[in-house]
Amino acid sequence: MRKLPLVVFLSLVVSALLASLGSCHLQARSIDNDVRLALSQTLQERPTYVVDADTIRVYRSYITVAEVRDTASISVKTVRRAGQEVAVLEANAGYSFLTLLSLSDQRPAAALMAVAALWLVGCWWYRRRHPEVQLVIAIPNGGIAFGGLFYAPKEGRFSTANGEEVRLTPMQRQLMELFFRSPSHTLTKQAICDALWPKKPDANDTLYTLIRRLKPVIEGQSQLKIESERGHAYRLIDK
Repeated sequence: MRKLPLVVFLSLVVSALLASLGSCHLQARSIDNDVRLALSQTLQERPTYVVDADTIRVYRSYITVAEVRDTASISVKTVRRAGQEVAVLEANAGYSFLTLLSLSDQRPAAALMAVAALWLVGCWWYRRRHPEVQLVIAIPNGGIAFGGLFYAPKEGRFSTANGEEVRLTPMQRQLMELFFRSPSHTLTKQAICDALWPKKPDANDTLYTLIRRLKPVIEGQSQLKIESERGHAYRLIDK
């Protein structure tokens, strides 16, 4: 259960990054088209392959994106056409990634990042207000799956996700059954003592020993963890 908010958050962040890169790509294409058109207009005005200061000045005057006028340039390269090497002019915008980022429409990415932040804060707030909420899945034959541990009531058996039986003492098994049957997976110390040692006046030390020995078994073979709640109860939670 605890992984779901993180998965959604990461999905929103990745979507925001993809939206940001997509906007940058569209802006880059727009700038490239602009400088190519500027070069075409320059050659119509100055039909020459000699690139001098005046050619650059005219070329930059036709560029509509003001942020790249000072960095735009013209390069000469040779290409093979009809079996001959010919010189052609190529328009270069020469912008930096930061310039591209500032020119592109980042509003969709910003909106997704805002949603991701709100989702994270909302999950944190909900978790603080409802710590008892856990992901419990009912499986066939009355079984319960929780935190990577599977409980079969008819057999009184706990097993891992791989189907391996979790070796528990009879008392440990009874305590785990109590945890699994509790809607909030929270049990007061008194409730546990009354269920497991009804005739024992004070079973707190026995309970402490039982919990201490059960913790490494459960935590080592599942995603579950036993936590003490305010000193008067124990809670089984999904890590």
